[in-house]
Amino acid sequence: MEVLNVFIRTLRLVGVAVVAAAAVLVPTSPAMAAPVYRVPFHCGQQWQGSTREDHSPRLAVDFNRSDDVGDHVLASADGVAQLHNAGDQSYGRYIIINHGNGHSTLYAHLSGFNVNDGQRVNSGRVIGFVGTSGNSTGPHLHYEQRIDGNDIRAKFGAETEVFYFGTRTYTRQVECQP
Repeated sequence: MEVLNVFIRTLRLVGVAVVAAAAVLVPTSPAMAAPVYRVPFHCGQQWQGSTREDHSPRLAVDFNRSDDVGDHVLASADGVAQLHNAGDQSYGRYIIINHGNGHSTLYAHLSGFNVNDGQRVNSGRVIGFVGTSGNSTGPHLHYEQRIDGNDIRAKFGAETEVFYFGTRTYTRQVECQP
């Protein structure tokens, strides 16, 4: 019986030592970095991105170009699509892509969806089509980048921050096939 008690105490000490060593040897994981977002349209296309102080929400970007009704809307980064339809109100048909760790993007006023609710999508995948659904005065893509549901200043790639407040031309030049 005494041998069994010594064995159990030894196992407990070894277990404590292993846990302590693991805590020292395995660093805690760093906070997950934001996704690297890409402009939500095909390579080589030029779109006007407009921002204005009285926009709702303030940091949203409206993308449009001539004859853009039905143009493809691409996922800005990998994630899981959540489809929404507010009818003739607000955003109309829209998709939120959850990129994890509180990061998401929103694509609104769509004429239709090209993914299913809950579907995992990769950056560059066609997720929907430009339209004028909801409370929209004309066809365009309403786009937002968010953290924990709050809009933030949009940024594409590692450095290209969206121009606030005014209009600028944007062209997708990364992740393009030669």
